[in-house]
Amino acid sequence: MKKFINKFSIGVLLVAITIGINSCDLNEFNPSGSTADVVFSTPEGMDALVNQMYYNFRWKYFGREDPVLYLEGGTDLWYNAGKASYGPGLTQYTDVLTPKLGQLANVWNRVYDDINLCNSVINRIGAVPYPSQVKKNYREGEARWLRSYCYWWLVEFFGDVEMRLQETSTPSFYAYRTPAKQIYDEVIIPDAKLACEYLATTPIDGMVGRYTKKAAYGLLARVALTRASYAANDTEAKVYYQMALDASKYVIDNKESLGIKLYNTYNQIWRADNNKTNTEYLAIVTHSSNSTYNAQANNPNRDHLYFAPKLNGRVGITTTATTWEYPKENTMLMPTKYFLQLFQDGDARYDAIFQEAFLETNKFTWTAGSGDLANYVKNFDKIANKTINVGDTALYFTRKHIPQAKKDKASYAVVDIDMLYNADGKITTANSQLYYSFPRLQKYRVYDPDSNVKLLVAANGTVGYADVPIMRYAEMPLIAAEAEIGLGNKANAAAYINDLRKRAIKPGYESQMTVGANDMNIGFILDERARELCGEWLRWFDLKRTGKLVEYVSTHNPDIGSNVKEFHNLRPIPSTFLDKLLNPVEFGQNPGYN
Repeated sequence: MKKFINKFSIGVLLVAITIGINSCDLNEFNPSGSTADVVFSTPEGMDALVNQMYYNFRWKYFGREDPVLYLEGGTDLWYNAGKASYGPGLTQYTDVLTPKLGQLANVWNRVYDDINLCNSVINRIGAVPYPSQVKKNYREGEARWLRSYCYWWLVEFFGDVEMRLQETSTPSFYAYRTPAKQIYDEVIIPDAKLACEYLATTPIDGMVGRYTKKAAYGLLARVALTRASYAANDTEAKVYYQMALDASKYVIDNKESLGIKLYNTYNQIWRADNNKTNTEYLAIVTHSSNSTYNAQANNPNRDHLYFAPKLNGRVGITTTATTWEYPKENTMLMPTKYFLQLFQDGDARYDAIFQEAFLETNKFTWTAGSGDLANYVKNFDKIANKTINVGDTALYFTRKHIPQAKKDKASYAVVDIDMLYNADGKITTANSQLYYSFPRLQKYRVYDPDSNVKLLVAANGTVGYADVPIMRYAEMPLIAAEAEIGLGNKANAAAYINDLRKRAIKPGYESQMTVGANDMNIGFILDERARELCGEWLRWFDLKRTGKLVEYVSTHNPDIGSNVKEFHNLRPIPSTFLDKLLNPVEFGQNPGYN
C-alpha cells in the first residue's frame, strides 16, 4: 500500500503560534479552536503564517552541518579528509550519493514545506483586510522573496521539479515535472521582481531578520544571472545578463538609502562584534541568545565548528568554558591546495579569514612522543625539550613553503603546504594527523578578544547564536562584473572588480592587485568569487551555474578526481518521494542515479 506524501497542512498552525526572530518578539497570536479559513483571513493570522515561514527556514537550514556538506563540499575549494566517513556522497561523489541519501531528502521535503507556506500566504493575503496596504504588500513581498529563493535552490539541485503554486492541505499521490526554465520564468524571477516592489528598505516593525528591498534586489540579481545559464542562445542570455546587471547595480548605486555601509577593512565584516548589526549583510538567518526564541534550544548555529583544524588536545592546547580562543571544533572541511594558492601575497583577504598561527593556552614542553604531531613535523628534533609558554605560538599551519633552515629555527611545530599536500595537490596520506593540520577559516567567529563579544553559550559547547549571512553586498559587484562580461563589456567588469578589491589591497601591492579588461573571463570570476565568498553557501551553485563543476573539481580537488561526473550537476530525486507516488516512472529519476 502506498503511503501518502507528507505535505505541510496549514491546519498545523492552528495549535498556537508564538514565534521569535533574533532578539525581537513577534506579536503573539493564538488561533486555537478556529479553522484555517477563519484564522488566516485576519491580519493577525496572516502575520502568524508569515512568521512560520521564517521559523521553518531558520531552523531547518543554515547553521547546521548539512548545508556545509552540500553547498560547500564537493567543490574545488574543500575536501573532508578530517571526516572522510561523514558525508562522502556529497563531498566526494562516492557511490553513497544515491536517492536514499537522507540529507537530500531533507532538502526536498523542507524546501517544499516552505514553498507551501509561501503559497498559503500568497493565495490568501488578497482577501485579508489589512488596515495598511503598505504592510499587506510587505507581507506578500516576504512570501514572494522566500518562494523565489526556495524554487531557485530546488531547481538548481534537482532540475525539472513539480511547480506548485497553490496551497496544499490534502495528500497527493501524483506529481509532474515542470521544465526548469518555466519555473524561472513563471515563479523565480517574477516573485523576485514583486519582492523588489513590495518590500521596504527597513524591516517592518523594526524586526531584525526580515527580508527587505536590498535582499530582494540581491536575489533578483542572483537568479537572473543563473537564468542566463539556461538561455538557448546569446541573445536570450543577454536579456538575463542585463537584468542581473540592473538589479546588482541598483544595490551598488543605492547603498546609502538601502542602509548598506561598507566596512573599512575586509576583516571587520567577520568580527563577532559586528555580527548582530552587520551593515554589509543583505539577508540573514537569525539565531538568538535567548534559547526560547530558537526552534531547537540546544541546536542553533554551529558553523564555527566545521572549518577548523584539530587544535584542542594538541601540545597543551585545551578548550574549556572560558578558553574562547579555541571553541569546540568538529573538523569537517579543509581547504584544497588550489584554494589556498588562489590568494596573491598582496591580498589582505587571506590574512583576514584564515588563521595560521595558534597560541599556547597552557605551558607545554616538547618531549619525545609528546603531542600527536611529534613524529611528523620535520623540525621536531629542533624543538624537542623546548618549552612553550602561554601566549606563545605552539602550532603553525601555513599555505607557505617554509625552508627547512627556517623551520629549524622555530620553537613551534610547523606544517607547511609541502607537508600537507603533494606536488599534484592531493592531501598527504602518510599519516592521518596531517589531515587535521591546516589554516582555520575565521568567517564564522564566535569571539572577539578586543570587544569581548561572545556568540556561544560556552566555548566548549556547540550552542551558538551568531546570525548566518546568506547574501552579502560583495556578491553584487561580482554579479555585475560577470554580467558585464556576458554583455561584452570587459572594461566595465574590471572596474567593478577593482572597486571591490580596494580594501583588500596590502600597501605596496596596488599594481599587483589591479586588474584590466584582458583579465576578465569566467575563470577569473570564479577565482575571485572563491577569494571573496568562500564558505558562504555559494560554491556548488557557482560551479553548476557556469558549467565548471566536473572540470574544476576533477582538476583542482584531485582527492575527488574522477569520482565527479557530468550527471552530478543534479542531485538525485529522493526515493522517499518517488516511493510514495502512484506515477514514479512518469516523474522519473534524474540521469545517473537509477
